[in-house]
Amino acid sequence: MTRGTVAACAGQTSVRRVPTEGHACLATTTQSVTPAHIADRFAYHRATPQVTVEQHVQRQVTELGDWVMARERVYLDKCFWIHLRAVRMNEPSLPGASALMASLAAGVSAGRLICPVSDVLFLELMKQTDPATRVATAELIDELSCGVALSPEPTRVATEVAHFFHANVGHSVHPLEQLVWTKVPFVLGVQHPVSPAFAPEEQLVIQKAFFDHLWEVPLSMMVETIGSAWPPASHFGDLAIRLNRDNAAHAASMKSFAQVYRDEINGVLEIAAPIAADVLHDMARKALSPDIEPSAEQRETTVRQCLGLLRAAVRKPVGKRALRTLHAGALMHAAVRWNRTQKVDANDLFDFHHAEAALGYCDVLLTDGPMHTLLKQRHLAIEREFPCRVMSSVGDAAEWAQDRFARRVDDADGN
Repeated sequence: MTRGTVAACAGQTSVRRVPTEGHACLATTTQSVTPAHIADRFAYHRATPQVTVEQHVQRQVTELGDWVMARERVYLDKCFWIHLRAVRMNEPSLPGASALMASLAAGVSAGRLICPVSDVLFLELMKQTDPATRVATAELIDELSCGVALSPEPTRVATEVAHFFHANVGHSVHPLEQLVWTKVPFVLGVQHPVSPAFAPEEQLVIQKAFFDHLWEVPLSMMVETIGSAWPPASHFGDLAIRLNRDNAAHAASMKSFAQVYRDEINGVLEIAAPIAADVLHDMARKALSPDIEPSAEQRETTVRQCLGLLRAAVRKPVGKRALRTLHAGALMHAAVRWNRTQKVDANDLFDFHHAEAALGYCDVLLTDGPMHTLLKQRHLAIEREFPCRVMSSVGDAAEWAQDRFARRVDDADGN
């Protein structure tokens, strides 16, 4: 397999400062978005024309990242959100679900944790066909996530690649963990309105003010606004069929797990290499001249050289840690391939993306039993590679959360 199964998945998956003192959640609600507030934002951005929209977005992301990293991050996959939603809606739930819900809510209220979401969780939420339960899930996510999401996987991978190259040439960079967060309205990427009806300077004001507005929109409002207009189709079903076919065709060539992992990571780095070439090109333009433009042949050579550099990097722990999203995906897909009898379906691919998001940037992953079993395989060495605790039992998660957060809240109240 030339590109690896994880490569196929990765290739198909793109203000105002809110005061946080005294507030458990950074997220605000649209109740604060009054005409006076909007006018204030327009006036502020008209007074700061030297700040580009890219700089404005980056400032918001960096400040949010600093806020997020002061809290423990507990990532829930779809099944755990459903367990907690059952508690919230007073429906039958698993033993421990009520205690887990109470402990997580207490931790969020105390400013000790958040439960961030991801692009793939948003897509799974929009697959829910019942409007009432979909909105109820979104409201629960608003409460426990504080409106925080990991940046979409393609953006996250590009950030990891860019950070790796900038750090290795000696540039001053923020910690990677601070750069991968966004707010839920941008969970699928950042886009800015463009219209030839406005002068460039006014369009810049509109773009920054529009970004500020969306930054504060809760997921529940997004879900209600979208309604039934979201397309239900997913490419993961067809992708799973292709991956199973390709895995079976190459099963005889597998000699060891290490070899299968190398196939996977080498394949997916073919996707990362052009990103790395773009990073180097941007560095050259800033250092030498904004007019530098490589020829097609030069571009091809740079991509090939970047591929070699990336493949050399992931042979070392520091490189794997830097490119953690691709590394995690390669490990999981290699594990499935190495188990020659295992087949994947669309839900498995969703779970892989959940794990890729959580393992690299969260302290805890609450997932289902099959994914937990996969991640516990000894040859993956997940516990050594990633400082993320994985649990699949609602009871175990509740016991952990009670000990971790409920007791701390009680102690703080007692003081």
